[in-house]
Amino acid sequence: MKSLFIRLVFALLLIQNIPLVVQAKEIKYNHGSLTISEIKRKVDFKVVVPENTPSDWTLEIKTYPWGEKNKITNFNLHYMDSDDKYLLIDIEQSKEASNKEMNINAERVEINGHKGYFVEWGNCGELDKKGEIITGGLLRWKQEGTYVEMYSSRVSRKQMFEVARSMK
Repeated sequence: MKSLFIRLVFALLLIQNIPLVVQAKEIKYNHGSLTISEIKRKVDFKVVVPENTPSDWTLEIKTYPWGEKNKITNFNLHYMDSDDKYLLIDIEQSKEASNKEMNINAERVEINGHKGYFVEWGNCGELDKKGEIITGGLLRWKQEGTYVEMYSSRVSRKQMFEVARSMK
């Protein structure tokens, strides 16, 4: 009995020290959009993608110039609700440009070690035409050579920052 107990303890210690394989969350794309891996091959800047989004969100990627297949200059990650009814977060990315104005009477924040700016919508807390409370705002920063703008009127500032800080 004692030897069985020792074997169990040894097995538990062994299992505990084996690194677990973590599988990335599968992204649910909608409307036949390009995928993240396809976008990475078609832009000349680093694509940063959130690792922390709710599992029921879907993603549609809009590319610009519109209709361009090979030389995409910027794109938007449209994170939608599970019914594809509401745009929850829009994340626009382009090559970092020195002429893009960052400080727009905004609160200075830090995103992944980079200086950024956040502006709450002027009508935050009010009801929109559909009777839903407006929340969120505009968050801007530059990360690894990429200019990023995140917009939301349906997701709270806190959740926007959680998503932004998970972007790698």
